[in-house]
Amino acid sequence: MIIEIAAEGGVGGTATSALHKRIDVDQQAEPIRQELCEAFEPEELARLAGSPRARGADRLTYRITVTDHQQKSQIFSIREDQLPPQMLDLIDQM
Repeated sequence: MIIEIAAEGGVGGTATSALHKRIDVDQQAEPIRQELCEAFEPEELARLAGSPRARGADRLTYRITVTDHQQKSQIFSIREDQLPPQMLDLIDQM
C-alpha cells in the first residue's frame, strides 16, 4: 500500500504547498506498518471525511491518496479538525 499526503490551505492560504509525503507501507518495520495500515484504512478515512467540521478559517486540508496492491487509488479530502491528534502526529512522523 502506498500513502500520499499533500496539504493546502492554512493561515491566509499560505499553507505548506511544499507538504507532500509519500510512503510505501510495505517497506516499513512491522510496528509502524501496522499503525499506518490501521490509521489509513480507506473505511476509516471515509468515516473521518464525513465527520462534522469545526467552523473557522485558516485550517489545513489534507488530500490523502491510498493506493492498494492492485493499483486502485482512493482519494480523501480531510480537514485537520477532522483528524484525531494521533493521526496528525503520525503524518508528522512520515
